[in-house]
Amino acid sequence: MDTSEYLPMFLAECRENLQELNLAVVALEEAPDDRETVDAIFRIAHSLKGMAATMGFEGMATLTHKMEDVFELLRQRGTGLTGEVVDVLLACLDALSGAVDAIDTDGAESLDPAALVERLGGLVRGRDDRDATEEPEPEVVTPPAKLAPVGGGHTVLEIHAALTPDAQMPAVRAFQVLAAAAEHGEVLRSTPAEADVDSFTGRIIEILLATAHEVDDVAAAVRAVPDVGDARVAEATAEPVEEPAPLAAVDEDNLPLPAAPIAGPAAPAKSGRAQHQTVRVDAERLDQLMHLMGELVVQRTHVEALSAEAHVPGLGQAMQELTRSSHALQAMVMQIRMIPIEAVFMRFPRLVRDVATRLGKQVELDIVGKETELDRTVVDAIGDPLVHLIRNALDHGLESPADRIAAGKAPTGKLTIGARHAGGSIAITVSDDGHGVDPQKVAAVAVQRGLITREQAPLIDMRAAVELLFTPGFSTAAEVGDLSGRGVGMDAVREKIRELGGEVTVTSVQGEGTINEIRLPLTLAIMSALVVEAGGQPFGIPLQRVERTMRLDDHPIRSVAGAKMLVLADEALPLRRAVDVFGGSTADAEADTHVVIVRGQEGAVALSVSKLIGQRELVTRPLPANVGQEAAVSGAAVLSNGDIVLLADCDALTLNTHPALSVSERVAALGAAV
Repeated sequence: MDTSEYLPMFLAECRENLQELNLAVVALEEAPDDRETVDAIFRIAHSLKGMAATMGFEGMATLTHKMEDVFELLRQRGTGLTGEVVDVLLACLDALSGAVDAIDTDGAESLDPAALVERLGGLVRGRDDRDATEEPEPEVVTPPAKLAPVGGGHTVLEIHAALTPDAQMPAVRAFQVLAAAAEHGEVLRSTPAEADVDSFTGRIIEILLATAHEVDDVAAAVRAVPDVGDARVAEATAEPVEEPAPLAAVDEDNLPLPAAPIAGPAAPAKSGRAQHQTVRVDAERLDQLMHLMGELVVQRTHVEALSAEAHVPGLGQAMQELTRSSHALQAMVMQIRMIPIEAVFMRFPRLVRDVATRLGKQVELDIVGKETELDRTVVDAIGDPLVHLIRNALDHGLESPADRIAAGKAPTGKLTIGARHAGGSIAITVSDDGHGVDPQKVAAVAVQRGLITREQAPLIDMRAAVELLFTPGFSTAAEVGDLSGRGVGMDAVREKIRELGGEVTVTSVQGEGTINEIRLPLTLAIMSALVVEAGGQPFGIPLQRVERTMRLDDHPIRSVAGAKMLVLADEALPLRRAVDVFGGSTADAEADTHVVIVRGQEGAVALSVSKLIGQRELVTRPLPANVGQEAAVSGAAVLSNGDIVLLADCDALTLNTHPALSVSERVAALGAAV
């Protein structure tokens, strides 16, 4: 069987299964009595083995088969996982993940399972030896490979499973259906047979199962297999229910056994799965769909402008209907690209366990809001910044058990990772209950690294200390290690988040803990913006960053240290001309009439413009790497009239309020302002 066409689906499902296994193993270490997790682990490992064997990757199949032995012992004995067992299993999962990556790269698994198989075998032998010593059990004689008679309260069930028409791996799905049925009893006979499942290319799978389980439980297990569109389970009848004819149970002499008659044919079980079918779509197709949707938004806006000027009977009504339909289509396309942030959060329990173990710390991980949805492109990009923040929290934030006890805290620290919607953006937090940021310690390190002078050190407060943490090359670690000390982390987080159009803030209370918050737009493709004009050119400001607008003449302007400040009722804000900020031509600049208060990384800034054009939905496009360096712009879009509008980088607006000042001068200014 040529399996090359199934390779992309195989890789995708392997990664999902490995992610779930990592989560399940770590969760079981914390809750050994969770029977559902034990069953889920065994089921996932069984499916992974079947897929690998079907695709011809013997190394993966061998390793997962041996892992099944450990999981089976765990399921039978129910005594949980020791640290030794968890370490070996996680090493196996890492090896399988590496094999999947190798297959994706060059088509070969590049996996030698011998060493890991030996370690797994040692676990199995060790458990068997201990069990034999502690409680000898009568030897169970394996009966000959013949079909067993039905008895002892068992019922013969007929299972009829139909794969969906678009199922791309029928052999793998058939194996998974057989495995799901085998978990609930003994498979007396099946079509396809277990020996022929590798070459199965059909859609109908039929099984005769002897079981003591309920019909609904067996049906639910079969329907849980991906690509099973319908599954009917009923007690065996004397007459055929489906074509081909139902299979009959046989005794040890291979003679048919009469099936128990029932009043009539059983009603097909209702499948809840059919109502929630999913289809795998290539990410590039989604990107192309989003691109075309963006073009449609631009053209719709253009047609709206033209229809407003035309006087054609019925055109206005038709335009309203077109706008309504295109808005609904736009919302649907946007929702298709939205996926739960759980896709990112799933990797963190394993990360936290590994890092905490290496550091000798006790950590309780709490994940909140994993069902929060955001754009796929944001999900793909947010993983690395969050890893940096989590490592920092574990290494620098949380104390060792001894230090926590000395400080009057519980020996186990708490790390919380959460996500929530906040208006038109998403807020992701990484918080800990550790010792927090020590401004004087940060100041001392900054003096050693030449970032500030000794005279400026006493002026460093919490806000200035946090800003120093974002300085490239800055680290409070005494030694360079695997986790920290190289000064690469917080500055990389800020840079990445700013590339995504978001912001990152750090709030800390010394002795109580630290909260890192990332705010990101829900999508990077279509954004709402306030379009303004400066120097005769339009510019867009993300609407979520606009606090308010006002007339320039309504408020006094003062000069402080050579810089203009707009004096409001409750504060004074730096005043900057948009034509200077965005690099427009001052020769064509009109007199500024309005002010837009923009919120950025360092607070707020007043931006003076010559005209407020209005709110628009803009289809964003990234700028070349060297374009946005001279001006505070982060992207571009096309207006309905064909004009190019540059999008403001609000963080750059506030970070460069005084571009002539050095880092030390800016820190000193912050300290003096307090």
